[in-house]
Order: sequence, then structure tokens, then C-alpha cells
Amino acid sequence: MKRIEKSSPSLNKIIATMAISVLVSSSALAADFPEPASTITVIVPFGAGGMVDLMARAMAPNWDAKWGTRTVVLNRPGANGQIALTEMLKQKPDGRTIAFTQGFDTQMSYLNAEAKAPYSRSSFIPVGMIQSTPSVWLVRSNSPYRTMGALLDAARHRPGELSFGTPAARGPAVLYLEEFEKKAGARLTGVPFNDAPSLVSALLGGHIDLATSNPAVALPHVRSGRLRALMVSGDTGLKYFPDTPTSASLGLEISKLGSNTGLTLARGTPEATVQAWSAMLEAISLDPTLRERMDELAIHLSYATPADYARAWTATEAEVRKILMRTSGEARPFP
Repeated sequence: MKRIEKSSPSLNKIIATMAISVLVSSSALAADFPEPASTITVIVPFGAGGMVDLMARAMAPNWDAKWGTRTVVLNRPGANGQIALTEMLKQKPDGRTIAFTQGFDTQMSYLNAEAKAPYSRSSFIPVGMIQSTPSVWLVRSNSPYRTMGALLDAARHRPGELSFGTPAARGPAVLYLEEFEKKAGARLTGVPFNDAPSLVSALLGGHIDLATSNPAVALPHVRSGRLRALMVSGDTGLKYFPDTPTSASLGLEISKLGSNTGLTLARGTPEATVQAWSAMLEAISLDPTLRERMDELAIHLSYATPADYARAWTATEAEVRKILMRTSGEARPFP
């Protein structure tokens, strides 16, 4: 019995050597990420032609050129990103499947009790933020409302008559509209769409009166003269819309509706792989050719580290939770 309880020195040495080998091989696999000629899958939680889709397809060739990889972009729109993020979490957490995440949408997908998302905040590792842009309020160029003030006056005098397009049935834009109506003393009728491109198409077709969109989707139509920008959310103007007032300048003290976009990996991804992705994001965000291309698309690249992105994520969670509690009285607890 004593011989069984007492391990031999040689056996201990073998076990220790095996353990070290496993750790070294695991670290090497993560440090060597990605293998040349491997396939990377980028999941976009929005439809083709939207800002995040444009970013993904413009950015992927840059890391493919540096890593020697081949990237496939998959569009999985719906449910504030829940469909896309659920698909990512089903894959092996080896860094070869990564998803774009969008501020408000991502947090809403699991904090909204009605959504019943099969994941929580702890399911993800924020890799880095890549852009942050406020939204633009739009009407058709032939709209009788040439200013935000004129539109609000009409909405106050004819409650519910004017329609406001939103990119989801119960997303952040819907909650933002509820807050906006309270602050402005006006009532609009929300009309949900699946994504920003279909929303803008409906606005162009005269099916809705007003919509908010990210600048990347809106700018081509504003430049062509088909749409008019009435307002930029927040307190900072956009160079793409130099003559468009901000909501703060109009005295509308409302939450800043816009987007911050980042890349996210699944929990369990090796730390060295997370760092490899973060370093790549930082490098390509500084690439002058890519920045010029993004500028043409009205997308401002702005890199933030994993730690900074995590802090922004947490701050957005708190804001989304406040809005949910104020509008529906219910929110899932923080994970």
C-alpha cells in the first residue's frame, strides 16, 4: 500500500515533463496564430451593403495580405446580432471565427429579457474597437420638412402621423425613439426594418417620413441629392455633413445614438490569439490606404485596445439597462 501511495521520482519527472510539453505546445499553437493559408470566418450581424459589412470587406484583405490567410465574410442579420453571435459561439474558440459587434445592438441582444439570448457578456472577449460614429437623421430631398424644428412641430401637431424607420423591431433605435419623443414632446410612428440599407430604401421610396442611419449608408444618397440630413446625434458634428446641426446644438438633450464597432472572439480563445488579433487591428487602423478608403465611405477608423473596448462595452451595458428599465421595467441582470 505504501508503494502505491508514494510516487517514484522518475514517474514524477515524466508527469512534469508531459505537463510542460502540453503547456508549451498550447502556447506555441496560440503564438503561431494564424497558420498560413488557413481560412478565417468573419461574421457580420447585418445585411450586405451596410456600414459593418463595408468595413469587413474592406479590412479583411489587409490581414489576409499580412497573414497569408483567406477570409470569408458571412452576413447573419437579425435579432440585434443574436443570430450572428450565437453562430460564432458554436465554433471552436481558436481565433479563426470572429464577429463584428455593435454598441447598443450587442448589449441589447442579451440584456433585453424578451430576447432570451443563449449567451451573456461573459461569453465574449472584446478584441478591440475599430470605429465610433454618431447617426444621421434623414428625410427625402423633396420632404416638406427642411429642418428638424419643422419636423418636430408637425409631429407635435399631428401625433403619430409621421413615420420613423428603425432597423429592428425592438432594438436600440426603438428605445431611443421613445426617449426622443419624451424629450421633444412629439410622437412618431415607428416602422421596423431588418437593416440600415432596407430602411434607407424605404425612405427613398416614400414609405416612411424619417429615418436615422449611419453615415456610410446615408452619405451616397445625400451627395446624390436624394436625401437631406436634418441632424447629427450627439454634440459633435461630422465632417461628411458640415452644414448639419447636432442634436445638442438644437437643445435636444438626448442620448447619443450612433455606433461603435469592434471585433469580438468567443470565451476560451487563447490569450496569445486575442493579442494577435488586437495587434493586427491596431496596425491596419493606421494603414493610410485603408484609412483613405474608409474615409471615402464616411467611416472613421478609431482603434481601442481590448481593455478600452471592454470598458466601453460595460458603459454601454449600463446605458442600455437604464433605457430598458425606463421603457419596459425589465432587464436581464448583468452577467
